[in-house]
Amino acid sequence: MAQEYQPWETPPELWRGMKATPHWQGNIVSIFIAPKASGDMMSVKEVRAFRDRGLEGDRFFRQSWDALKRPDKAVSLIEEETLLTAAKEIDEPMFADKSRRNIVTRGVPLVDLLDKEFTIGTVRLRGLRLFEPCAHLVKISRIPGIFRSLEHRSGLKCAILSDGVIRVGDPVAISRAKELAAAQIAT
Repeated sequence: MAQEYQPWETPPELWRGMKATPHWQGNIVSIFIAPKASGDMMSVKEVRAFRDRGLEGDRFFRQSWDALKRPDKAVSLIEEETLLTAAKEIDEPMFADKSRRNIVTRGVPLVDLLDKEFTIGTVRLRGLRLFEPCAHLVKISRIPGIFRSLEHRSGLKCAILSDGVIRVGDPVAISRAKELAAAQIAT
């Protein structure tokens, strides 16, 4: 049976961002939080991440996303490569802060993190869904063409699985703990 997607989700086969590659290495190039729902995104060098709650100081920081059955609201990622391409397509300067995404990655094919556990530095996360830009993004950013430029490559929503600090420059890596444990059992 084929997977059904909501209008705000991007099916992996439609993803226009970076394509998965076997041996990628990536890191965090910028971090943004917005203390108010429609407020400006603020660039920070580091942020405390809390399991099931979100990023400290961000508009989506809550007591529990699991209680609301929305763990995908904790944190969002977007590829720097996508932002650069999108900005060029609509003849705008780089608009990472206007994308309304929390973490900008470099060298990380986000589609490869979908449905997987991964780490940013020492913080464990799980990629839950690829998603589309929304009318709120268009209204807040005031960038003509931003919706179309980010369509099918607007980022990855994630659950935070462990507390810790995320810093600019931190590496991003797929968690291999389950694979390593299975390999050890097999030998």
